[in-house]
Amino acid sequence: MSPNKPRLTLVREARNGVSGPPRPSHPAYVVKDDAEALAIATTLAAEFRVGAGERDRLRIWPVAELDRFSQSGLWSINVPKAFGGPEVSYATLAEVIEIISAADSSIGQIAQNHLGVLAAIRTVSDEP
Repeated sequence: MSPNKPRLTLVREARNGVSGPPRPSHPAYVVKDDAEALAIATTLAAEFRVGAGERDRLRIWPVAELDRFSQSGLWSINVPKAFGGPEVSYATLAEVIEIISAADSSIGQIAQNHLGVLAAIRTVSDEP
């Protein structure tokens, strides 16, 4: 049980579900190519580096940073062009993760997991 919430509150949340953080109101940007993905990652890394150690130490979930990552279009960099994504190379994909991870390893880990799942879906599924 959470030390910060009374038991009744936890039971009510379990029954009703807990709403997540507010989501951005506009669609995410669509990255155009490998060079743009690297440029965006470099820009975001400079932002994410600020306070990363404190967020990690205090176990603060990087909500604003994840929203920035999401809105930047980097979540979809390995989506095939046929489905509207930029389909960057695996080298670029690895470099984006490296750039983000060097700034904030927590965000890099989340991104790596997400992009890895997308890559797995591409390799083990058929188009339908």
